[in-house]
Amino acid sequence: MTNFAPHLIALPDLFNRGRPDDHPVARDGQRLIVWRDFSVRVSRLAATLRQHPEKRWLLTSDDPLDFTAELFALLLAGKQAVIPPNTRPGTLDALAAAFDARLDTLTVDNASLTSPLAAIDPHRAIIDLYTSGSTGEHKRVRKTLAQFDAEVAVLESLWGEKIGAAAILATAPHQHIYGLLFRVFWPLASGRVFDAVTCAHPDMLEERLAVFGRAALISSPAQLTRLPDLLPLAALQPKPVAVFSSGGPLPGSAARALADGLGEAPIEVFGSTETGGVAWRQQVGADGDLWTPFLCHTVSASDTGALTLRSPFLADDAPWEMDDGIALQADGRFRLLGRLDRIVKIEEKRLSLPDMESRLLAHGWVDSSAAVALNGRRQSIGAVVVLNAQGKAALQASGKRAVAQTLRTHLANHFDAVLLPRHWRFPDQLPTNERGKVAAAALAALFDLPDVVPEPALLPEVTAVNFAGGNRNHVVLDLHVTSDIAHFAGHFPGAALLPGVVQVDWAVFFARRHLALTGHFSALENLKFLGVILPGTKLQLSLTWDAARQRLEFAYATPQRKYSTGRILFGGAA
Repeated sequence: MTNFAPHLIALPDLFNRGRPDDHPVARDGQRLIVWRDFSVRVSRLAATLRQHPEKRWLLTSDDPLDFTAELFALLLAGKQAVIPPNTRPGTLDALAAAFDARLDTLTVDNASLTSPLAAIDPHRAIIDLYTSGSTGEHKRVRKTLAQFDAEVAVLESLWGEKIGAAAILATAPHQHIYGLLFRVFWPLASGRVFDAVTCAHPDMLEERLAVFGRAALISSPAQLTRLPDLLPLAALQPKPVAVFSSGGPLPGSAARALADGLGEAPIEVFGSTETGGVAWRQQVGADGDLWTPFLCHTVSASDTGALTLRSPFLADDAPWEMDDGIALQADGRFRLLGRLDRIVKIEEKRLSLPDMESRLLAHGWVDSSAAVALNGRRQSIGAVVVLNAQGKAALQASGKRAVAQTLRTHLANHFDAVLLPRHWRFPDQLPTNERGKVAAAALAALFDLPDVVPEPALLPEVTAVNFAGGNRNHVVLDLHVTSDIAHFAGHFPGAALLPGVVQVDWAVFFARRHLALTGHFSALENLKFLGVILPGTKLQLSLTWDAARQRLEFAYATPQRKYSTGRILFGGAA
């Protein structure tokens, strides 16, 4: 769909230099947005913003195209953009002092006359990002457009020739520094088309690749790790010309599976909100785990083994010590040895364990608390909570599951679902060592035994139960698949979908509850997944039990579409 050669324009000069009126900027669904329409929209919004005295504006749009237009309008109007780590009510309340106004409440004067747009002062154009600080408070990271522009130039020098005029598709969100750079700033500066549709699930990715023909993919390790099981990569046509990954190291097994299916391992980029990109790698060959620093960087190891960086992406020339340990090689490459502080990453989302502990302490039932990262089949968070008298009374009256659910709901005001604790312990006191300090190993040991608290929020809300025609062998349930269901957490993160195995499990669970189902699971037949069930979906689950054949038929559907159907065979005693 593209017949132009990429041409890099510095971000501060983008609107005063401009591009041809018919130059494609983005594709919004099936609609192509060209430069004329995009620049007029930015100009009008900037004109409206100039009429308002507020300086610092909160930018929360979930739509990449709206976000991009709003961000540049703010900078052109001489305003400051404030981008929160998430849009949870508790997070926005905590950041209330960081902004003067919200862009989502602004009424744009579309009748405003547009005028030629001037260059943006790259050093005075400020964007505030927020991330988890080691103290538990959200940490502001202030960036200038000059810093972002320097990094875009490096990205183009490294991979511009490789991807050519390819469009930019993404499963990663645009609000964090990786998505902001790779799916917003880089394509806009280079003149490549970016997709305003975030590929929320694998079949959408397949569909968008077919629309664009030639495209590069911006994704994350958690999403890419699942992709070989969700799409037939070897048969995928067209294939991405390049796949980028950031947010954490990609497991070697996933890199190999993607290389086998797509013909090339993903390009992984290591960095942080504070530093921007630091290094890259492709896991090919015996030394595929080594990271190559960007050429404009100087990397060394401190006395404690921490990565120390000098970079043009930073605010000054002073060395920046990161919280990551490294083993530096003679040729300048390095191997990552893990984080040195109490910031952990769960499915590429950064979490401050002290922050979660302080949020738990704010609840009226909690006397003390500790959070620990648990390394099982997938990494998750365990919460150890010492309850006060009120909390112990609630525990006695309602049980551990109800108390865990209440605390989980309390935390949900501040943290994404994937970060919420999946395992809970309620001891009389926190385990300490001989110095009276709480040790991570002692906390983790509490979780060596199976959970005594079933994971909360495992089932959908049942809003109606109807035995069709009075037949006790056939039931239709109205279900609301709410967004807090634990199975969504971490399953294709940033684009949650309900796993098929969960749909089968729910069919059996509700059949045992409402029908005279007997026997144990034996086999599956005619299993078909026809659509993706997303958070918030309302649908019907139809169950028919054939006792003579020991066979359960199920279907998830709405009046408009079917999501899945299948037949489950049972045998023997339940």
